[in-house]
Amino acid sequence: MTRMTRALAIRALAIRALAMVGAGLAVLALAAPPSEAAFIKRDFLMRSCAAHEGPGQADCTGYIVGVADTLQSAPDSGICVPGSMPIRSLREAVAGYIRAHRDGPDTDAAPLVRTALRSLYPCTK
Repeated sequence: MTRMTRALAIRALAIRALAMVGAGLAVLALAAPPSEAAFIKRDFLMRSCAAHEGPGQADCTGYIVGVADTLQSAPDSGICVPGSMPIRSLREAVAGYIRAHRDGPDTDAAPLVRTALRSLYPCTK
């Protein structure tokens, strides 16, 4: 085996190992109990969404779009966001819904985003 072939084989093995570690971490994240899996809270999301630009607004947009994409890909999610909807409009609608229905103590953001999406964009069959 030439030196170059050996280097390519080692590189391919390293890439496979990293992919396996990534897959393992994804499985662990999906298997985590809901109480341990929530990283983003409502108040943090609302502060991010209130930012007019920069990282805060990017955090808000990314979080809401990520939840929307995840939920829409699930069978029978009941959520049908129009494909032509601008991301900015989606962010503003969901953030506005959560702001309007903000009551009680700070809580996990994902269920609130899900509730907003189901109320704002229900599937009609």
